[in-house]
Amino acid sequence: MHHDHDHRLATDRRALTVALVLVVGLMAGEIVAGMIGDSLALLADAGHMLTDAAALGFALVASAMAARPAAGRWTFGYSRLEILAAQANGITLGLLALWIVWSAVHRLVDPRDVHGWAQALERLWGDAPVVLRIA
Repeated sequence: MHHDHDHRLATDRRALTVALVLVVGLMAGEIVAGMIGDSLALLADAGHMLTDAAALGFALVASAMAARPAAGRWTFGYSRLEILAAQANGITLGLLALWIVWSAVHRLVDPRDVHGWAQALERLWGDAPVVLRIA
């Protein structure tokens, strides 16, 4: 039974790693397209994906740490690191929301042209994993 448990944890970590790589790749595409196309929407979504990537990264680290046995002053083990990871992710998301609002207000005062072609290219990049998964 112990072997099955270890195998499940390795499979879970592998799935988290694949998800992290995909999210970071899509986030990079959104950042590039957002900067080229001057699109706050793409940059905001890239920021949101940053918090998703951070949550996946924290989950990977926390799952590795949680597997450690309790020792010393960590009598409860390391499983509570997942709570701290979630709190750090929430704080990051809150700061990102403040930046989005600040940027949006500035764009209302001084509107900019957004290049739709950059958003269309990013959309194709973002939909590629979905299309590949269906195929």
